[in-house]
Amino acid sequence: MYNMNVSNYKIIVKAYFARLYNFLKEIVTVQYFWHYFVLSIVLVIVFVFFTFPYEIIIQNKIKEVEQNIANYVSIGKLKIHTITDSIAEDITIELKNGSEFTIKNILFNFTINPISIFITRHYDGTVKIHNLNLSGEKLQIKTNADILYDLKFNKQISYPIEGNIISTMKDFSIKGISIQGFEIPDINISQIKSEMIFDKGNIINIKYLLFTGSEIKGNAYGTISLSNYFPNSSLNITIQIDSQSSILEDYKVLLESMMKSGTKNITIKIMGTIGNPNVVAQ
Repeated sequence: MYNMNVSNYKIIVKAYFARLYNFLKEIVTVQYFWHYFVLSIVLVIVFVFFTFPYEIIIQNKIKEVEQNIANYVSIGKLKIHTITDSIAEDITIELKNGSEFTIKNILFNFTINPISIFITRHYDGTVKIHNLNLSGEKLQIKTNADILYDLKFNKQISYPIEGNIISTMKDFSIKGISIQGFEIPDINISQIKSEMIFDKGNIINIKYLLFTGSEIKGNAYGTISLSNYFPNSSLNITIQIDSQSSILEDYKVLLESMMKSGTKNITIKIMGTIGNPNVVAQ
């Protein structure tokens, strides 16, 4: 009885696939079949490309980042476009140390599609940041920025495992700096250019950072060793302030102790962690 049932099932299945084969064989002989077939595939791809829930994917990614570096992240408006510039407006980020980022708007043009999200995890594009403000307990920074990036991520960690970020910040203003207890007026830097290279998944190599302006000019370089808990990331950064900077002349008495013997330049070393940096003049 059992063998009979199995034989019957085999006959039914075989007959089904035979009819399916004949049906498909007839379809492919229909005029313009391959034209319609290719067109349908293209339309499916276009539909997925344009209707994919990119905003939801990005919001989930923001939540992952939020756990590492921030108490909360708020975005007033987020609109992702696959062809034209995407936009995010009224962004507020409160960091773990209590400092707060606010950004009026960000325009970004980047490669994003289901393949880059789920398979390659490779992203590149440009970002324009307008009215970025960082407010800490005493320090306040304002600037605008243009960023070019090419990054590759790994599913296991939230930081890029390789790639680089090239940025230009303009109209950079710092308020709240004090030297030996003496408060310095706002410092304005015309332009800051930098390139950061991500290496081995947890190292940021600051290839160069050049800042120019009438009040202060110089450069910086070094590394940041990223930690799973962002404030614990280790710093090893050297900042060199050029002797032609007017701030060195304006505050010569206050800065003399930080100058090397026989030179007017100042070299500052930043060690420790992002959450607890240690600044030492060399």
